[in-house]
Amino acid sequence: MNSKTSVSKLRITIEIYGKGRAEGEVFRHLAPITLNALLRNMPSQGRAIRFKDQFVYITLGIVAGMEKVRKSFQKGEIGFLSSNGALCFFLENCEVAMPINPLGKITSGLDMLGKVGTGDVITVNIG
Repeated sequence: MNSKTSVSKLRITIEIYGKGRAEGEVFRHLAPITLNALLRNMPSQGRAIRFKDQFVYITLGIVAGMEKVRKSFQKGEIGFLSSNGALCFFLENCEVAMPINPLGKITSGLDMLGKVGTGDVITVNIG
């Protein structure tokens, strides 16, 4: 294991087809069951959906329950909405109506996610 890998912290890459990429970190201790479900389905791809200017999400068809859910998220955080199997990338600090599992944070390229339009293809890989 090199110095950039960890059992509890994993790297996530988010490729926006034709526009660029963002990178971040996800943490097992935040939602271990959800993260394991995501890892079994990597890499995953979906079409972007924007919710106002607050967050961008892609539905992945992954079933996972609620773990340590919150309704308040900060700019750059990553979450998983278990009600529809969506991976969410928060563009602004916001309060959401549905509880979301926190997963991690974007460390670079958040500006690229801000340029995502509805229908853009996003590929996500964790590991």
